[in-house]
Amino acid sequence: MQYFKKFPIFFSLMIVLLAAFVGGIAYDAYSYTNLVKQQKKLRNARADYDDALAADPTQATIDKASANIKTLENHLNSLEKSLTRARDDIFSPAPAESYQLVERLRGLVQTWKRTAAQKNIAVKSGMDFGFKRYVAPNAEPPRQAAVSPLWKQACVLNYITKKLFECKTEQSPMAIVNVQREVLDSENEAKKATTQRRMTLSERRAAARMAMMRGSGDNSETFTVDQNITARKPGSLDTLAYRFTFAGHTDILRRFLNLLKNFDAMLVVRSIDVVPADQSVDQILNSKPEDEETAGLEAIFGATETADDQQPTQEGEGDQAKSETSGDGAADLAAQEQLEKIKTPVVTGNLSKFSVVIEYVEVVKEPPEKAAKKAKEEE
Repeated sequence: MQYFKKFPIFFSLMIVLLAAFVGGIAYDAYSYTNLVKQQKKLRNARADYDDALAADPTQATIDKASANIKTLENHLNSLEKSLTRARDDIFSPAPAESYQLVERLRGLVQTWKRTAAQKNIAVKSGMDFGFKRYVAPNAEPPRQAAVSPLWKQACVLNYITKKLFECKTEQSPMAIVNVQREVLDSENEAKKATTQRRMTLSERRAAARMAMMRGSGDNSETFTVDQNITARKPGSLDTLAYRFTFAGHTDILRRFLNLLKNFDAMLVVRSIDVVPADQSVDQILNSKPEDEETAGLEAIFGATETADDQQPTQEGEGDQAKSETSGDGAADLAAQEQLEKIKTPVVTGNLSKFSVVIEYVEVVKEPPEKAAKKAKEEE
């Protein structure tokens, strides 16, 4: 202490210099550590830059990728063309206006009914093959946006219906109970305002179940395909769904399925339901054709009976009544035999009612972003 008191300035200066030296050493250590970290970040950034520069496509790479995409598109078009060989026979140019579509649909419906009459196929009275809302008298035409999709749906239906008509044979009776189609999105009314509360998932499912229940009967012209069986996949595959309900022997169903597996169109059978024919089928088979729709339709069990064909029966019944009054045994026996002959069915065997759900499959070729946006809007 005596030296410090004797030389205070010297010792104070030495303490200050020593503290500065220690501080400098600490600062150098901190700076070196920070420098190492910054150099490491710089090396990582340079490596990322080099990788990005290597992955950056040049014009040659872009041209090669474009050529590969074009090759894949051509291959996809080739596969689609091979699976839809009858496309030119199925589709025709769509009408320009909605009223023109209505007239074409009415013509198609009348053609189907006339063809069914020519082939002795019984058709349920009042059935319009799924287009009643447009072909019925005083019906409102569809929205302009739905003209082209509806005509496309009708063309596919026309193609499948022709195949169904080809299954009829002289030996087997056949009746068409109903032909249903799936309602297109373009047919629906305009979307509600965005300010309206959106339905919850449970509400949408309940609404879908109600729609399926409303469209599941034989009297409905439309139906909703079950999401568990459909081949539709948003962004990849789009489908047009139909349900054909018809009655006959099993060989009719077998021929129908064989015609559908020719792969001349992208048709896929999604479900088949078979039940015994009920009383409604008998009513269709035994009903008289409507004059304005199916004039000349013959009965399903052979040729249509004319007044001359029915006259012997009436005379036989008259003879029977006369024999009962007179007590003539021979006439009574003849009338009884005539009645037994009338009661004998022309066609024997069990009839079944078939319900076949068919989808026409199309490949979605629009960009995935656009398809995903469209699917999100539909939800």
